[in-house]
Amino acid sequence: PFRQYSIKQEKTPHCFLKPEELNVMEKASLTGTVAHVRDAFLFCCYTGLRFSDFRRLESKHLVKQKGKLWLNIQTEKTGSLVQIPLYLIFEGKALKILKQYPSMESFTQIGNNAKMNRGLKKLKELLGIRTHITFHVARHTCATLLCHDGVPITTIQKILGHHDLATTQIYSEVM
Repeated sequence: PFRQYSIKQEKTPHCFLKPEELNVMEKASLTGTVAHVRDAFLFCCYTGLRFSDFRRLESKHLVKQKGKLWLNIQTEKTGSLVQIPLYLIFEGKALKILKQYPSMESFTQIGNNAKMNRGLKKLKELLGIRTHITFHVARHTCATLLCHDGVPITTIQKILGHHDLATTQIYSEVM
C-alpha cells in the first residue's frame, strides 16, 4: 500500500553562530559545568570537530609539527584523517581553551550529546543568544566562518573531513 507514497524532505537551513554571538560566549564569565559546556562547544567551533570525535580526543592526538601544535584525528564517521593547525586556525583560540584544562582527557570527559545539547540550551538562554544551538551548530559555525574569511573551500573540506567537495560547498551559500 505504500509503493506510491513518497516522503517529502524539507531542507532545513544550516544554523551557525555569527561572530558577535561567539564573542558574547567567549567573554561570558562562567564557572562549573556551564563553563565546561561552553568551552567544549567553542573548541568545536574553532576546530570543526563532530561531537563524537571531540569525545574521542586524547593527548596523543596533539602533535607538534615544526614546533607548532596540530590536532590529528581519524574521524569516526568517515574514517578520514583530519589535521587541524590549532596554532593557526581562528588565531589559536582552541589552544587557549585547552590550556585551561589539565589534560585533553579531562577536557573531553563530558556528558553525552543529548546532555550537552540541554546544557547548550541553558547557556543560550543565560547569554541571550537567539540562534538555535546544538553541538552540530559548532561544526557549521566553523565551516561558515572559515569560508567567509576567504579560506579555500578545499582547505575547509580537509578540516571537516568531507570526501565530497559538494558537501563542503553548502557553507559558501549560507551567509
